[in-house]
Amino acid sequence: MTVKNKLALAPTSLPDATPLDYIQAAVTAGYDYIGLRLNPSPGFPFTPVVGDAALIRAMKSKLADADLSVLDIYSFYLVPDVDVSAFEGAIALGAEFGAKYLVTMGADTDWSRQRDNFVRICEIADRYGLICAVEPAVIRPLANLPQTERLIAEAGCANVAICVDPLNFIRAGDHPADLKRVDPKLLPYGQLTDGLIAMDEPNPELLGRMSPNRRCMLGKGSVPVGAVLDALPRGIPLSLELPPPEGSTLSAPVWAKLILDDARHFLHLHYAKPSG
Repeated sequence: MTVKNKLALAPTSLPDATPLDYIQAAVTAGYDYIGLRLNPSPGFPFTPVVGDAALIRAMKSKLADADLSVLDIYSFYLVPDVDVSAFEGAIALGAEFGAKYLVTMGADTDWSRQRDNFVRICEIADRYGLICAVEPAVIRPLANLPQTERLIAEAGCANVAICVDPLNFIRAGDHPADLKRVDPKLLPYGQLTDGLIAMDEPNPELLGRMSPNRRCMLGKGSVPVGAVLDALPRGIPLSLELPPPEGSTLSAPVWAKLILDDARHFLHLHYAKPSG
């Protein structure tokens, strides 16, 4: 059976690019979708977009000229002192850009507060027709699939999803078979990532406090990417999140095309394998 996953460029893949250069890199490379960073994320450069009318017009024009759709917007961290209402400007702008999802990270060790803030961001997102895609990450308190399922169940909101990053997923101790218990409606898209898993991982005692990910080209790491892919709904869009290596001199369009070609090659080989 032929499987076609549309591919999106994640802003993490080109962290130093300006918004317009980033969009142009995705256009030049030939992506199906793009993710936009409209809210700052820890450790990444950030160019404010909300409130910059000239920049917004230019971004919309580039996207429209290339017929490039926005898949998701980044990133909304539920930290202990978060003011969820402050996210509304970025969420509203994401809706203007036609985004479907906003990436939500659980970064609060107080479970009740994190859950209540998640409900609040879901309520804001719902007003603008967006879905809160929760991405568990081993360096954050919300680190694995069971915690994410619990958050979604306790919140009781309808506009929710789970965004699986295979590298974080495996480092957290989750297994591809675990995804079979998840309602496919909660898995409308995912990430396509590979990377290095340490010899002592997964380590439940360090969950939520693990070292940052070390990513690499698909098939070059220790993540069973194919098994995770097969456990997800077939044909869902996949976001590519792989920053260039330190010291890289490749231009943004070249790097964007390199990881896109790598992903297409990986998917072609994966789906070409005989089943069973």
